[in-house]
Amino acid sequence: MMFIFKYYIGLSNINIMKFEKKICVPLLVLFFFLPLRAQKIISKDVVNHLLQEGDSLSDQLIFNKSLQAYKKASSFSKKINFQNGAIESDLKIARTLNNLGFYKDSFKYLDSIEKKYTDQISERPEFKYQIIEITGLNYLKYDFKREAVVEFRKLPPLVNLSFKENTARLNAKIRTNVLIASCYEFVNNDTAYHYMRKAESIIKSERLDRTLDIPKIFQRNVLSVYRNLADYQQYFSKNLDSAYYYSDKVLALGEYIKSPYMYIYYRQRAQILHSDKKHKQSLVFCRRSLKIIKEKAVKEDLIDVYKLMYENYTSLGDEKNAAFYRAKYVPLKDSLVGTRTEGIIVSSDHMNSKKKMIKSQYKNKDRNFVIVGFFVIIFFIFIIYIVINRKKQKELKENIELKKKKLLEKENETQELKLKVKEGFEEVVLLAKTNSPEFVTLFISVYPDFYQALLTVYPDINTENLKFCALLRLSFSSKDIATYNFITPRAIQLRKNRLRKKLGISSTEDIYGWLNRLDNK
Repeated sequence: MMFIFKYYIGLSNINIMKFEKKICVPLLVLFFFLPLRAQKIISKDVVNHLLQEGDSLSDQLIFNKSLQAYKKASSFSKKINFQNGAIESDLKIARTLNNLGFYKDSFKYLDSIEKKYTDQISERPEFKYQIIEITGLNYLKYDFKREAVVEFRKLPPLVNLSFKENTARLNAKIRTNVLIASCYEFVNNDTAYHYMRKAESIIKSERLDRTLDIPKIFQRNVLSVYRNLADYQQYFSKNLDSAYYYSDKVLALGEYIKSPYMYIYYRQRAQILHSDKKHKQSLVFCRRSLKIIKEKAVKEDLIDVYKLMYENYTSLGDEKNAAFYRAKYVPLKDSLVGTRTEGIIVSSDHMNSKKKMIKSQYKNKDRNFVIVGFFVIIFFIFIIYIVINRKKQKELKENIELKKKKLLEKENETQELKLKVKEGFEEVVLLAKTNSPEFVTLFISVYPDFYQALLTVYPDINTENLKFCALLRLSFSSKDIATYNFITPRAIQLRKNRLRKKLGISSTEDIYGWLNRLDNK
């Protein structure tokens, strides 16, 4: 290869050696590090692919398989030290365990995430949002509504921090209101309704209520809002017409988007029909719901459908079918009670674990508090000393600067005044020489202090005497005044004598000097 370079470039052997060092060494470095970098990028792509696969399976309610995909993503992320991938995978595992009813295991994953990745969670609000939401959902499934609402009320401040995109942020706001409302259901129904109406107002503001073709991100939460409003109208307002209205919206949108949660919406319609004493129609929707539930293996919803079918057959007087579904309903109910009893222990353990973790964090903080506090006090004393000293120096400097500024301003004003007087003097003299009628007006504007002083000693002075005083102030001689005004020097002398008498100027004092000093008195 080097011979080819030598042939074409025409380099000496020494130049070839230099060329080899310049080119080959960087190439070796690139060949060594690029595969490692590429491997890391490919590994992250594998994790993202597994997470997407899990999400797709979760959307179809195939939770067992989605759990396997998330666990593979978690394991792979930890193997390549991809921390954000590990956190996201573990959070999805915790959420899936909640969907499967393994709340104890879900809590364990949440505790593990908070202990292992404290710094990453504090830096990424979206992780904190998910931890709080899943914790609240676990409490809610155990019917710990008070604890759940405490968690869900932490979500609104995190929404804007966690979701930068406007669509995702709006969807999170709808979701948060739905979650809080679900905690107040059957406890404080007016509060629950208030939060559902808030969620509905967001839906209406975005015009999501006017079409079935709404963005995918909103679909599940819009359905939750309408479903909860239908429940409220059925159970608490006892307004079956409104319950049918919202149920129609749920069924239309659910069937349009082929929602995997249709078994819930069919069961809700069956409950409304049961309340309306339309038991045969209610059973039709019960069977639709039951068919999907058996495919999805959703245990808790199976209990509700069996109970509703038992009640419908009892109301119809069909004792055989009523007994059949009662026999299916009771054992499942007892097993659920056992699960919830276990949940009390699990939730208590989880809360105690959190308290211990918080206590440990505070203990570590308190250990260094005294030492840090001491240095902080010393530091603040030093800062106060510096601040006071600098403040004094600043005040002294400001006083000096202020004096300099005043002197400069005064000097500038004097210069401006001199310039103005000089310019005005020349123009006034010109008007005086031409005996212009504008002379007096301009003189007053150029020498306002003199004019005011003259009015003080001679308040009733007329225009002619003012003009005469102005000419004397400008140091015109008697001969010049006589020439410019077309009168004799004798007449000017007589006017000077009259002016002396009027102003009280003695015959020994120079009238020019007296008038020049007038505006300086």
